[in-house]
Amino acid sequence: MNDYSPTVIALVETPLGRAEIVEWHWPSMLDFTRRESEMMVEMSLPPTSADASACFPEIDADRRCFMGTLFTRWPGVLVAGRSEGGHIRVVRCVFGAERTAHLMAQVASPDLAFLQGLLALTGETLRSLMGLVRRELENLTDCNPAAIAALMELVFIELERVMREEAAPSVSGRLAPWQFRRIRERLDRTGPPPGVAELAALCGISMRHLQRQFLALTGMTVADYVETTRIEQAKALLQDGSRPIKAVAQACGFSHPNSFTRAFRRSTGQTPLAWRQSSGQRVPN
Repeated sequence: MNDYSPTVIALVETPLGRAEIVEWHWPSMLDFTRRESEMMVEMSLPPTSADASACFPEIDADRRCFMGTLFTRWPGVLVAGRSEGGHIRVVRCVFGAERTAHLMAQVASPDLAFLQGLLALTGETLRSLMGLVRRELENLTDCNPAAIAALMELVFIELERVMREEAAPSVSGRLAPWQFRRIRERLDRTGPPPGVAELAALCGISMRHLQRQFLALTGMTVADYVETTRIEQAKALLQDGSRPIKAVAQACGFSHPNSFTRAFRRSTGQTPLAWRQSSGQRVPN
């Protein structure tokens, strides 16, 4: 297991655990594995956040999912990730043994969908609270431990709510064939890719139900499926050795060649150019 120990920028101990800002200076592309012993909420801080994907190798090594900028990892479960490297900084709330045990007791047998959902949390309340924790930690002249302890209590409460929602069973099974067909038809269009809200509207269901039903049908999250579809489209276009990589990126809906290269490398482990060369295609001038 790789050990990339962070540099601690700020740290405050509280009765619930600790709040901290940490940073890493990683290689340009990093494969990592982690098994946490404590429950923690982490939020990447721009502009030093990075794109990442992950899987749970002891559960299903083939099902990768997107890691968002707000996430938590279930203690005791091995996570294998691939991330764009460089300078990475996060704010995190790390809960002690008692609070960790309380949270874990809420979900006796976390399944793959639940674990994947924790890697890309979307709750704006939780994100706002983490932002307040960051602001207090960065207050060099008047950092107040009591304020941080109060914020951590709120983070704990909100995390418990989010976990209950993530663990709640879907009320309507899987996507109907017509719903999946609408999603496929939308993904086949050129231009920027759709977001979860747009796809949910096409299917006539909420975003939360779409996420759960889609995973039940395909074994993938919506974001992972959209990105995989774009990468497969890109591979097909890259087979045409006369088409510049910039044109491939635009055709697949990427706003910039660099974002295309990052997504392609995250999915395949290779840059588009390296993949094209390894597939025996001529590189255009």
